[in-house]
Amino acid sequence: MSESGRERPANGVRRSAGRPARVDREAIVRAAVAVGFDRLAMTTVADRLGVRHSTLYRYFPTRDALAAAAMDHVVEHAAWPKRRDGDWRSHLEAYAHCHFALLTDHRGLAGEIASLSVDSPAYRARVHRTVEALTARGFAAEDAILAADLVAEQALFFFLAGQGSGTDAAPGPEQAAERRRALLAVAPPGADPVVHAAMTRIVTGPPENWFARKLTTLLDGIARLAPD
Repeated sequence: MSESGRERPANGVRRSAGRPARVDREAIVRAAVAVGFDRLAMTTVADRLGVRHSTLYRYFPTRDALAAAAMDHVVEHAAWPKRRDGDWRSHLEAYAHCHFALLTDHRGLAGEIASLSVDSPAYRARVHRTVEALTARGFAAEDAILAADLVAEQALFFFLAGQGSGTDAAPGPEQAAERRRALLAVAPPGADPVVHAAMTRIVTGPPENWFARKLTTLLDGIARLAPD
């Protein structure tokens, strides 16, 4: 509570009595990113800004429109590989790891992408640029689309596989790994101890290490599509 007994807005900025907070489109988008995609709603963003949620509708007609703008923002600020960076394999590997880092940093983003209910022009442009980078290296167009789609889906799966319900509906890879550890706490009857030990090592290790091993296997398969 502030000295006046009034609750301070969630963004830490105290307003003078009777004076509305000043917001614009950019401030709303930044607040949405700070709230997180897993908690994104007009009310949560308005609370963070210290304004009525009706104020947000002057800039965004729906929650999904705000989510799309927030997605554009985080995609545009991610460290994607440049079109000419590396050969096809290192370029795709960097693309996949950038996906993984982006989804790690922004809980709930994987669900927004996978649901296809939110259209992010920045994300679509990123996919197109990756496909074009592969065709520039000799891939057939359909093979380039397939390769880019496969590595992006592998990153998404890491975050979607552990989804639950309620407030824990958008866990990161660490939360998903914790669930797998709980499931493996007791070996099933008749389980091969060697297999169980290997599974335990995998789920207790850093999630990004297992993702990297999966990605390597996937890229080995994509190599069959690559030009000679």
